[in-house]
Amino acid sequence: MTGLPEHLRMATRSRSEGAEERARAALSCLVKNGKQTNFTAVARAAGVSTDFLYRHPALRALVERHRAKGGGPGGSVLEPTTASSTSSAVRALAARLAQDKRVHQEEVAKLRKALEVAHGENLLLRRRLARYETD
Repeated sequence: MTGLPEHLRMATRSRSEGAEERARAALSCLVKNGKQTNFTAVARAAGVSTDFLYRHPALRALVERHRAKGGGPGGSVLEPTTASSTSSAVRALAARLAQDKRVHQEEVAKLRKALEVAHGENLLLRRRLARYETD
């Protein structure tokens, strides 16, 4: 398997460096304005993913350092609007998961019952066959 062509490597490197610069600028802006500094806030402000911040050792260390300092009035606590929207999304997903679980449990119960019936029929047929073979 061959590597990427040089122009694609350069484009990837450029995109990654741009994202790193945006993340550093966003972190600096958040700290300067006294806003909370956590991975989610920095990622949103910079337009990058939290995964990018976690995978980039230097950025990760910077965010963790500023987060440990308190990072503004809220510290690392989520803003109320973010917390409520997150918890409502979690509740909705949990309800959907519970519903899917009930449906699957009912389906499994029906299949088990059908399997029991099939095993019973199989047993009866084997007994009948055994009777005819001995004669």
